[in-house]
Amino acid sequence: MKRTILTISLLTSLILLTACGNTIESTDSSADNTAQTAAASETQADVSAETQADAPAETKADVPAETKADAPAETKADAPAETTAEAPAETQADAPAETKVDAPAPAPTEAAASASDADFASIAGDWYVDGDPSKGALHIESDGSYRLYHAEGFIESQGTIRREEEDIEGTVIYWYRFYDTDNEFVMSILDDGSSAKTDLYVGNGAEPHYQKYVGGAAEDGREPGEEFLGTWGCGRATLEITQTGDGEFHAKISWSSSAASHAEWDYPLTYQDGKLVCSGKGTLTNVEYASADADPEETVEYTNGSAEFSMQGAGIIWNDLTEHSGDDMVFTNTLAE
Repeated sequence: MKRTILTISLLTSLILLTACGNTIESTDSSADNTAQTAAASETQADVSAETQADAPAETKADVPAETKADAPAETKADAPAETTAEAPAETQADAPAETKVDAPAPAPTEAAASASDADFASIAGDWYVDGDPSKGALHIESDGSYRLYHAEGFIESQGTIRREEEDIEGTVIYWYRFYDTDNEFVMSILDDGSSAKTDLYVGNGAEPHYQKYVGGAAEDGREPGEEFLGTWGCGRATLEITQTGDGEFHAKISWSSSAASHAEWDYPLTYQDGKLVCSGKGTLTNVEYASADADPEETVEYTNGSAEFSMQGAGIIWNDLTEHSGDDMVFTNTLAE
């Protein structure tokens, strides 16, 4: 009996253990299923998160960022900056600076502007101190260049003239100011405003007083070329011109270098277009005296010289075409033959 009860108790415990194991297994299975469901949910969440985070981020953040930020920045920032900033800067800053600063010449001074715009026609010509060539001469070209001759005939000064204005207590006056080749001031002559001047005064009516040479030596009825005839002087040089035939002349220049020596130029001349011309037949001879009672020693330097003689007012210019010995010389002081 006791054995039977024991057996039933064991069977009952076995049944309970079996049922309990099934319950535990069922519970574990449910837990596993729940875990799997949670894992699945986590997976879906991860995938969803990956989809909504990674993919959209790439689509809505990275891609748009590249499209709306990088690309537009290149289009609206870089490209326009190159167009409106860099290019205009080069166009509106560098180019105009080169055009408006470097290219134009510096602003001219009042003297330079006056000189370039001045009309020197009213003072162009030959002028002599008090109308006398023996006291000095002034030659003015219409372009504003000048040569000032000493009384002995050599050039004392040459250069350019500038017409400059001066304001004296509200009154504007104009001066012809003379500057030599070194741009040094020489003298001023007041412009009285007349178009045909016959007198020029240095300073405000001071000396010297220049009178214009009017007319020509040949206007007294002499034949062409005869105005050159006579003996002329320039410093220690003497020029003698004689007529040898119709339209033919001869010039002899004697230029002393000391009491015991001098040079002689001999030119056969023809009258051509207002000048006396020697073409290749001039002779230069150096003459020296060993003593006062000795015969001169003559040395011929050349026999193929050329020269021209032209009138300048009441003086004669000697243009030595061979050695330019007569540069800056004007023979004046005409003497009777």
